[in-house]
Amino acid sequence: MDTAPRAYDAIVLAGGRSARMGDVDKLQVVVDGATLLTHALAAVADARRVVVVAPDGTAGLPSGVDRVQEEPPFSGPAAAMGAGLTALRRHGDAADHVVVVAADVPRIGDVVDALLTGLAAHPGRDGVVASGVDGRRQPLLAAHRVAPLRAALDAHAPLAHLSATRVTSGLDLAEIDLAEVADDVDTPDDLDRLARRGDHDEGDHDG
Repeated sequence: MDTAPRAYDAIVLAGGRSARMGDVDKLQVVVDGATLLTHALAAVADARRVVVVAPDGTAGLPSGVDRVQEEPPFSGPAAAMGAGLTALRRHGDAADHVVVVAADVPRIGDVVDALLTGLAAHPGRDGVVASGVDGRRQPLLAAHRVAPLRAALDAHAPLAHLSATRVTSGLDLAEIDLAEVADDVDTPDDLDRLARRGDHDEGDHDG
């Protein structure tokens, strides 16, 4: 039986500077035949409404997508989350649940599925958050009940240059171990690792 929430909104965070990637726009890196941004949008395709937090002119956004940017620009993930939630609040029929995901995770579809299932499995909690290889929370991979998330963001305003970890630290979030699927792309070494993994996966299917 499908235990995921029937309705949810989504905030896709696609506004980082990719400083450690040099001249490469990491969201345009192609993995398994599609860019990372395309994978992220596909992962939340069944959301009632999707807001992408990204700079004006971001490549690869479908026509008509609801795009906003944090204020001031490039002021961090907490401010981006706030901008995304504010955009969703402009619509009176916003869902009671919201998925917040960074767009630089190649296996984001698996992450979103796990987050939604986890959210439904913990009805008494404020939401769920992924934990990574080192066991630390990944607050940019999370699913929330909107009311407590909104309260946390409002309580920390102004959000510019605050970390998402700080803003969400007071929420009652169940942790889900997603170490195997939550790796992101931050450096050229990460790209090399993805390429090696892709070659390995193709080899596994030979013959």
